[in-house]
Amino acid sequence: MAFKVLWATLLPALFTLASAHEKGSAMYRPMTTVTRGGQALTPTPTALSFLARRADTSSAVAPSASAYALSSSFSINSNAATRTYDWTIASETGAPDGFTRNYITINGQMPGPLIEVNEGDTIVVNVQNNLDDTTSIHWHGINQNGTAYMDGVPGATQCPIPAGGSFTYTFTLSQYGTYWYHSHTAVEYTDGLLGPLIVHSVNDPLVRGTDFDYEQVLIIQDWYHDEARTIATDLLSVDGYDGTAAAPSPQSGLINGKGVFDCSQLTDSTGCSTPSFPEFTVEPNAKTRFRLINGGSHAQFYFSVDSHTLNITEADGTPVSGASSVHRLPFHNGQRYSAIIDTNVGSAGDAYWLRATMNTDCFFSTDSTLNTTAYAILRYGASTSEPTSADWTDVLPDDCVDLDDSQLVPIIAKDAPATSDKVVAFDSSFGTVEIAGIDYNRFLVNSTSYTNYVYKPILEAVAANGSTVVNSTNVANALFEDSVWTGDIIINNLDPNLDHPYHLHGNDFQIIARGTGTLSIANAASLNYNLTNPVRRDTVVIPGGGYAVLRFSNDNPGVWVLHCHIAWHLAEGFLGLIVSNPNGIAALDYPDSIQALCNARPSGVSIDTTEPGRRKRGEIDTLIGGDIVKRGAMGSRWSRKRMINQRR
Repeated sequence: MAFKVLWATLLPALFTLASAHEKGSAMYRPMTTVTRGGQALTPTPTALSFLARRADTSSAVAPSASAYALSSSFSINSNAATRTYDWTIASETGAPDGFTRNYITINGQMPGPLIEVNEGDTIVVNVQNNLDDTTSIHWHGINQNGTAYMDGVPGATQCPIPAGGSFTYTFTLSQYGTYWYHSHTAVEYTDGLLGPLIVHSVNDPLVRGTDFDYEQVLIIQDWYHDEARTIATDLLSVDGYDGTAAAPSPQSGLINGKGVFDCSQLTDSTGCSTPSFPEFTVEPNAKTRFRLINGGSHAQFYFSVDSHTLNITEADGTPVSGASSVHRLPFHNGQRYSAIIDTNVGSAGDAYWLRATMNTDCFFSTDSTLNTTAYAILRYGASTSEPTSADWTDVLPDDCVDLDDSQLVPIIAKDAPATSDKVVAFDSSFGTVEIAGIDYNRFLVNSTSYTNYVYKPILEAVAANGSTVVNSTNVANALFEDSVWTGDIIINNLDPNLDHPYHLHGNDFQIIARGTGTLSIANAASLNYNLTNPVRRDTVVIPGGGYAVLRFSNDNPGVWVLHCHIAWHLAEGFLGLIVSNPNGIAALDYPDSIQALCNARPSGVSIDTTEPGRRKRGEIDTLIGGDIVKRGAMGSRWSRKRMINQRR
C-alpha cells in the first residue's frame, strides 16, 4: 500500500556550476572526517561550499545538483587517507519533480552525499537506518578486493541492516573512476537511496587542466509517482502492475535529484506543482567533464547538450578514447560515462538545453503522463533567459543497445588473455514458476528464478562449508575454483524483445565477443574473439536474442552476483552468481560486525525469511496474489513496438 503523502510547497532551486575559484554563501558540510596516519585532517570542502544556490530549500528535501561539482581544491595524491562519513537514512516527503510523495534520503538529501576520494584511500561509512524497513548499501563498480563481505548485498554477502539499526562499511579503494552507491535491498534505490562515488588517482590518464578544466557529476534517474514497493508488490502478483507483468515506464526523469513534471497531465493535480529547471553555469572557452551516472531503475537515457558534441573519455571506470564527436550518448541502468564538452560554441550570456531523453524503445509500454526528457539549463556565465537552442536533428536509433564497443578503446591498453581456464554460461529468459500450484511470471537464469534468503548469506556459508552449499534450486550459480586464473562468462539473452543491462559485482570484464542467437559453451571455442585491448567495464547491455562473452581475471575471492540492473526485473528473480576462489573466501578476515548483523535479526522473524519480492519454495509470498498471465500469452504482447497507455 502506498503511503499517504501530504502536500508541501516545493521551493524552486536553481544551481550553478561555477569555476573552482568562486565562493558562495550557501554552505553544505556533510559529516565527514579525513585522517592520515591517525591524524585528523581538514576535510576538503564539498562543492556546495563554493557554489551558491538560487533559492532557499530548507523547508523541503533539498536536491543536491550543485553538491556534485568537483572542486579543484581536492588534492589528488597517493598518500592514503581514511575518510569517514556519518549517514542517516530516513524517509522524507518532498516533490523532486513537482509531484509530492515519500522517498528515501541520506542526511536529508536525495540523491545522497558525494563521496570523493583517492585511489588507496580507506572509506568508513557509518550507516544509521531510520527507515521502517531493512536496508543495505552496495558500492556499484567497486571490486571489494579482499573485502567481499562489504559488497552490500543481503542474502549474498551480508544480512540486512535492521530498521533502527546501524552498520559500518569499511573498505580500501584499489581502482579509480566514476562509481556510485545504492541500496541493494528490495527496490529501495528506486525511491532515492543512491549517490555518487568518485575515485581520483595520480595514475588517471585524464588530467584536470590538460584534458578538461571543470568537473560536474550528473546522476540521471527515472522517477515514479508510485512508491517502488507498491510497484514491485503488484508486479509479483498474478494480476501484475496495472494489469501486466511487464515493468512499467516512469513518469519523469531527474537530474541530480530534480526534474520537471507537467502537472497539467494529471486529472487531479492536487499536490503537484511544476518547478523550475535545474541550472549549471560554465565558463566560455573551457572544457567541462560531465561524470554521468545512470541511477535509474528502468530507462536507458540519451544524454546530450544542444550544439555541443561529446567527447567520451570514460566507460564504467575505464579511461577510453575513440568517440569524440557524439551527439547523443546512450547509457543504461548502472552504467557510467565521462563526456567532455568544449564551451566554445557560444558567448557569455548564451544558454543551451542539457537533455536526458528516455529511450522508449526499451519499454514494453509507456505511461500516458510520461515526460520522456529531463532538462537542465547550461549557461555561459550569468544570464536568466530560457534557452532557445534546438535538439540534434538526427533521429534516435530504434533499438536499445550500448555505444559500439569499437568506439570505446581503453587508453591504458590491456590485451585479453589468449585463453581461459573455464567457461560458464548464464541463459536469461522470461517465464513462469509454479508456487503452491499457481504459475507466476518471473525472470529466470538457467531456468531458476532467484530466491533470496536474506538471513542466510551465501558468502558466509561458503566460507564455513565450501562451495557445495550453494543451492542451485534457489539461485543459478557457477564455480570458479582457486586453480582458475581466467574465466569466461557467456550470457545468452533468450528473450527476443527484451534488452537487459547486466551488471557483475566484484570484477570488471573484457567484452571479447558479441553476437545474435544462442552461444553454447561448445561453440564458444570456435569463435574469433577480440583479444586486442577490448573495452573493460562492469555493466553491459545485451539486446534481445543476443549474447556476449565476458573474460575476467579470477583473482578476487567472493560470492559475486550477476543480475539485470532493471530494478523490476531483479525483483522478479533476474539474478545469478559466481563463486570465486572458495579457499580464498574461507581465508578472508571477516569482521565481527558482519555476524552481528545476522544476530540482529528481529525476534519472530524466521531465518528462512525471503526478501519481499522473492518467494520461499512451496509457499506464496505475502506479496503475491491474484490471477496469472502465461508466457505463451505474453509472446505476442511483449513487443517494445506496441506502446500502451496503461495508466488509470
